[in-house]
Amino acid sequence: MKKHFIPAVIATLAAIGFTTACSNNNATPTTQVSAKKVVKHTKKTKKVRKHKKTKSVKQTTKLKITINGQTLHAELNNSSAAKAFAKELPKTMSFRDFMSGFPEKIADLHHSLPTKGMPRGHEGTKGVIGYWSPDQRIVFYYGTESYYDGIHIIGKFTSKNYANVIKNMGNNIEVRINQAK
Repeated sequence: MKKHFIPAVIATLAAIGFTTACSNNNATPTTQVSAKKVVKHTKKTKKVRKHKKTKSVKQTTKLKITINGQTLHAELNNSSAAKAFAKELPKTMSFRDFMSGFPEKIADLHHSLPTKGMPRGHEGTKGVIGYWSPDQRIVFYYGTESYYDGIHIIGKFTSKNYANVIKNMGNNIEVRINQAK
């Protein structure tokens, strides 16, 4: 019974990282494992190996938006609504003022976009592209709007002159939205 018990104990201890004896150099290696690094020590050598950290890169869809002959650049985020909208591009939409005093231009989409996994509402902050789910509209914000349930942020402008171009574009203007190459 002892013949089988002792090798089993040694194998178990070695498997879970306890000390084992080296054969030729009488060094006793010790292995410590942590979430950050694995370190192996002996009397003669010391090796450090760091785990590679992988960053999750969120893919965005780059856009080229043409308004009155001027090109603006933007990007869609990784939301369910943004992904669905990107599948519809290229697209031409007619944008207009929402109401006097509101810093936004709107275009009717005529169908819903999925909002699964998105916040129930948001504020329309300066420079973002939104989806207004109650009326199925795409919204360009050139100023900041209060929080409303139904505002879903799907992207943002990356061109510095977006506010001036959008604010002064007029009403019932055809806007071409393409994926940038």
